[in-house]
Amino acid sequence: RALALQPSDAAWVQRGTPGYEKLLEKNWVGNVEFGSAKAIVPASLEELESAVRGARAPVRVVGRGHSFTPVAECAGGTLLSLARLNRVLDFRAPMADRLGSITIEGGCTYTEVIQHLGERGALRNLPSCPQFTVAGAIATGTHGSGIHIQNLAADVSMLEFMLPNGTTVSYDRERTPELIEGVRVHLGCLGVVTKLTLDVVPYFEVAAYRYDDVPLETAIESLPDVFKTCDSLSIWTSGFGTGPGAGLAWMTYRHFHPHWSSHAVPKHVPPAFGTPQLAKMERYLTDPADPKFFSPTTRGPWSTTLALTIDDELEETSMKALDLQSEFFVPLEHAQDAVRAVAEVASGWSFSSPHSSVGTPVKGIVDAFEFRCVKGDGSWISPHPVDSLGVHTSFNADPALLEEAKDAVAAIEAALRPFGVRAHWGKLSSAAAHQIETSKLERFRALCDAHDPDGVFRNEHVRRVLWGKD
Repeated sequence: RALALQPSDAAWVQRGTPGYEKLLEKNWVGNVEFGSAKAIVPASLEELESAVRGARAPVRVVGRGHSFTPVAECAGGTLLSLARLNRVLDFRAPMADRLGSITIEGGCTYTEVIQHLGERGALRNLPSCPQFTVAGAIATGTHGSGIHIQNLAADVSMLEFMLPNGTTVSYDRERTPELIEGVRVHLGCLGVVTKLTLDVVPYFEVAAYRYDDVPLETAIESLPDVFKTCDSLSIWTSGFGTGPGAGLAWMTYRHFHPHWSSHAVPKHVPPAFGTPQLAKMERYLTDPADPKFFSPTTRGPWSTTLALTIDDELEETSMKALDLQSEFFVPLEHAQDAVRAVAEVASGWSFSSPHSSVGTPVKGIVDAFEFRCVKGDGSWISPHPVDSLGVHTSFNADPALLEEAKDAVAAIEAALRPFGVRAHWGKLSSAAAHQIETSKLERFRALCDAHDPDGVFRNEHVRRVLWGKD
């Protein structure tokens, strides 16, 4: 039977990792309260249909609550969790001459997909934390890293939505090739995702090589060509401002073996700078009470090497809410100038100790910046319609620093504006409709009106960022 819960109740509605029992009250880091009058956790499509048909607007769906924006906020309305609708519905293994596929319900997480696939196949890429629901990640255009790899939504070949009247509508590459591009990234405005199908490629391993103590200026000068030297690359720094990591960066190169496309980089060539990191390290966001470790330079399954919070047994590691995040995208050709502009505005900020540092940790307003690359895609409201550099910032989540962090986000966004900045839909920003090509935005709004003419699925946040309404 569906759970009908008041947000104040301590309801255990998620499987897996402890710490999500208050998922119906606020997001994982606690900076957004959902404010619903009623929260419902249906256990079947029939219960979901009943909940949607009788719901008080605005109606929003929460996944794992990892978005840092009010995208799931529904003041006075209805919050839906699909935590109990998390089945794998169909799996077709990849063959030498064709992709495989996996069809899942809307509450399924990347961890659950990984566990089902095992060594029978793989996804092209993963988010940093596979605790995310797949539906939630694609709705906001979440991505991994790789100059030849599009965002995670590009792997979706079929999407089915439940509309306000309880009926469903679906889109797929074969029947509706143009419209599937319009519905992949949708911010929850098209209805409740009841099921979706992902591409599955042949199983592969990832060889990862991490280098510490890279001179920051050397790393910046290597942009953007350094992204072509491997299949996936992350560049981190705590070195723009004051702190133990000043002037330094660390870089992780990843090579896929065997690669699922023709873009493979055949061999890892060590950079002429930096120190190879060979010792085991604590996993990012790990709970200090139950620390988990990983080898930063290693070769292992795609699932454990691409993600930050899944262990060698394909189990989720505990995920401590430590940071607030922003991320902005600029066309890749502006990478160097964009990073230098950010470095200038951040030069006076306090930075935390780098992840690999020893001794008593130092906490600042910024934990780190990360630079990644994502290939452009055709989703109508994608934050990266062209090959883009992602400028990610992890801020100290201390509530006392929240306003200072918001000011810093605004400063980063302003510094990147001359380069055609676009914001990640799930992270802190002042993202608005002006960042989307007008014709595509108009088509998306028309599709929203066709699905939901009364705006049942639109909260104040999406009305502001997509319709320009306060």
